[in-house]
Amino acid sequence: MFRTAHIVLMLAAAVISLWAVSSCNAESPAYNRENIKATWIVDTYDGNMLDERNYTVMTFNQAGTVVYEGLLTLDSANYKWGSNELRYEIYCCDFTITGTFSGLFGHLVMVFTEQKYDFLLSEDSLMTLGVNTYSVDGEEITPEFSQMTMRKLPKSYASADTLYGVWQFNTRNGADFSDYRVQFQPDGVVTVSVRTGENSWEPMGAGEDYYNLYEDFIAMTMYDNREFGTPGKWDVKCFLIDSISSVTGRMALRSGGDNYSLSFISSN
Repeated sequence: MFRTAHIVLMLAAAVISLWAVSSCNAESPAYNRENIKATWIVDTYDGNMLDERNYTVMTFNQAGTVVYEGLLTLDSANYKWGSNELRYEIYCCDFTITGTFSGLFGHLVMVFTEQKYDFLLSEDSLMTLGVNTYSVDGEEITPEFSQMTMRKLPKSYASADTLYGVWQFNTRNGADFSDYRVQFQPDGVVTVSVRTGENSWEPMGAGEDYYNLYEDFIAMTMYDNREFGTPGKWDVKCFLIDSISSVTGRMALRSGGDNYSLSFISSN
């Protein structure tokens, strides 16, 4: 009798467990711990596309760490593109991010965060997370979004051979913009130059500028750039690559509502 009752209890527990898993998967049909281990670009809050400057890049690693890359606040007026490393955990449909960061989301000092999300959409290359709870230094807050959507980058995204070299700006929103050039180097250094004569160019800014490339998204950190940054300060300018071709030597960029066309001039 005891053995029969024990078996019944075990079967009931198994049924409840299977129901929980199937229920979880019904809410998030493709949630997959392995699938998340990649680089994703957060470009949408609550169904609204963000300005490129406010994108966040999240790389989830095998060791349970997630590297946040995005706009970092240095002080009241200086910004750079940088990163913070936190930790993440997945349990059924629950997704938790914890850790200490600084600079991200305007926090200048080191703060500890605990963010709990629900999987609302989990496809192979598209994911939407809904905020469950969100705290900063132990105080629960309401973030600026209730849902964030991210797209997954292919593993080959780091290949940027078609980008390297000197590019001549042709137009901005259809108007002539040929007084500027940009040079992308393989080591992440970028140089923006302005025309000073018929065949002479001078680098803009007073320091070494750099860029981060994520497939079709470019984040540039520049100092003292009157055309693309903030004069006398560090600032970030971000672009999306609409098209690029090594065959035609043409590239189309957009940023903050502006559209640019460029032509390839020479290799580095």
